[in-house]
Amino acid sequence: MYFLRQLKKFNLPTPTMMQFYTAIIESILTSSITVEKTGLIIDGNALYYSLYYTSDPKLDQRCGGDYPGFKHEVCKFFKTLQDCEVNPYVILDGDSGPEKHEHNVSRLKYKLKKAKTVAETEPDGTVPETCNVLPPLVKDVFIEILREKGIKFKVCLGEADPEVVSEANQQQCAVLSIDKDFYIFDVHKGFLYLDNFEWKKEEDGKIPAKIYTRSTFCEHFKLDPALMPVFASIAGNDYSRLEDYGAFAKESSSPGECSIKRLDGMLGFLSKVNLDGLDDSQKRERALSKALNHVGKKENQTFKLAIQKHVKPEKTSSKLPPWVCKKVERGELTTFVTSVVDWKTILLTPLVEDFSQSSSYTAAYRIRQYFYGLLTGGEVTEYGRDGEEIKYYRVPSILPSSDEQKQLRLQRLNEVLRLIIKYTSDLENIPDQLKLPVCVTVFWFKKLQHHPKPETVNCLHALLLWLVCEPDGPEKLLLVSGSLAPKLCLTLSVEDEFERKMKALKDEVVRNWQPCVAHAFSQWQCCMRQSLHLNQLLCSPLPEPQCARLYCGPLLHRLADEDTIKQLQKTLKGQKKEIYKNLKTILNPTTTEEGSSSEEGC
Repeated sequence: MYFLRQLKKFNLPTPTMMQFYTAIIESILTSSITVEKTGLIIDGNALYYSLYYTSDPKLDQRCGGDYPGFKHEVCKFFKTLQDCEVNPYVILDGDSGPEKHEHNVSRLKYKLKKAKTVAETEPDGTVPETCNVLPPLVKDVFIEILREKGIKFKVCLGEADPEVVSEANQQQCAVLSIDKDFYIFDVHKGFLYLDNFEWKKEEDGKIPAKIYTRSTFCEHFKLDPALMPVFASIAGNDYSRLEDYGAFAKESSSPGECSIKRLDGMLGFLSKVNLDGLDDSQKRERALSKALNHVGKKENQTFKLAIQKHVKPEKTSSKLPPWVCKKVERGELTTFVTSVVDWKTILLTPLVEDFSQSSSYTAAYRIRQYFYGLLTGGEVTEYGRDGEEIKYYRVPSILPSSDEQKQLRLQRLNEVLRLIIKYTSDLENIPDQLKLPVCVTVFWFKKLQHHPKPETVNCLHALLLWLVCEPDGPEKLLLVSGSLAPKLCLTLSVEDEFERKMKALKDEVVRNWQPCVAHAFSQWQCCMRQSLHLNQLLCSPLPEPQCARLYCGPLLHRLADEDTIKQLQKTLKGQKKEIYKNLKTILNPTTTEEGSSSEEGC
């Protein structure tokens, strides 16, 4: 603390001072270790956020995401764990429930500001580090990779924290996360903060890391461990925060900023509360009462509930049938079903798009209505972008017609999906992996773009060329079904000119970012994600596509150019050319060869 007081005299910038504070606190409260030959409970949501945001080179956020690049990063992470004989168990969040509704809507507004900042940053400009925007299919891609790699995982019906703590203590493992709640929970083997888990510096089968234990924290601040939940509830978390108007900061001798002084003052205050002769529950009651009285506040049920969340975290139950819950837990069905059935509410996370147009989510409005109809048959409240604000709307669900219900009873689920997303063309000559993406593309283009602009047509051709492309190299095979039987394999030649040009495009920088192009691709992704979840709900009448293969934003933005499209079309040969021709026949777009004018505005 003496060192920090001396630093304060130099009037260093706040971020620099915060770095010093963090370094000092870490040196006091954490221990340096190496991780090897052990089990590890991983907060799944924290991991996929961290891997996407901290990748090197940085993964795209402006063009809708880079799922192949994200897959590469995730696979490298788990390969490192395997090399170090670390056995991971990944636990992911589900729906957070109504108790955090106000907090979640507030976060939605903050995410809207971040998405707008990213969209408005000049192509050569630097997006602020705090303005991270997660592409819409990242969680689906992450779960797909876990399944492919045989990584043990579970998707919770509610928040993952209770199950993470329970599993960690049962298996006597540490927890890996960035969620600061794990500073408060009693995790017996400690908490590994993801930012200090240096898996890219693995050496000799060991990963450098820093481990935190609650006991070390309590010993340093002379705090009874039973009061950690009280400290969390008054300091501020997702459930509660005590407005003390600087009362606690005034009691602190810390040289830090006001927020640091506030926390230090709270810890000092709680450490002085007389707890003699009390059990843990009574200690918490007395400490909370003293803290509230200290700032002139009355006892509040909100704080008691927040404390209970940390004392005895409870697993979330659902109104869904047990077999449906099992599908959610196995990652076979989106957690949105619990939001719809249990709370009749959906939050539509803001995307990077053209903010002068209506939200990209409106493109998938009809698909969501059927999704809600199959689950509830009633209204669902959606929170999403309207202009530059977050508003809520009552969305009427669409119940399947008697015809559709009859087909459901007959288990002709593919026909129900056909009716909902309105595709009518024959998919027989389309590879299985492309059937659902093609249906979505038909819905997106034909039903939403009544008078398609040249830019939209270019986006369509870019998507078709991307679907034909095989980004993973010649070792991957694409199976063709139907009348081309026996099934043919599209073996990609290393010397394939089309693939070489596509790879070169992927490596280029997007210098001409167009809002209308970003918006069109954002609409397509909204339709794709909702159709993917609808397909899951209907027990996959169409083959599940490989999510990591669905979209690569930087490449598609470069592809959405008339001259580039023409050049690439000329390099198509063999089976790729045949599939591209079949895709164009299904969609019947105005082709670039027909001379679509590029003079029309966005």
